[in-house]
Amino acid sequence: MATNEYWAKRIILAYAELRQSSEQVFVSYGEMAELIGRKGEHRLLGAPLDLVRAICEQANLPDVATVVVDQKSLRSGEMKPSPKAMDKHSGWPGLRSEQGRVLAYNWSAVETENVIA
Repeated sequence: MATNEYWAKRIILAYAELRQSSEQVFVSYGEMAELIGRKGEHRLLGAPLDLVRAICEQANLPDVATVVVDQKSLRSGEMKPSPKAMDKHSGWPGLRSEQGRVLAYNWSAVETENVIA
């Protein structure tokens, strides 16, 4: 059975691949679940997304978890991630700053095999 760490790494890889092939920045939980092969299991992404933050920090990547948002906030244009992401970045100003880092980051430079290691 795959661990939360495995799924966290899959989330980072899926996001890097998405940004390498498209201009899409924000991803709903449902879209991310589908991207990592867990279609319909979006409610189970909480624990892996918590690990995404730590893995991104260790790999010197922007926090991908800040751009995985719920469908309602995506539709409204609010782009609000989980409360844990909000807390980690000390509220809206820090969160928006980190989302800006994700947007500006050169995802084509990410060597996906290094994230898996």
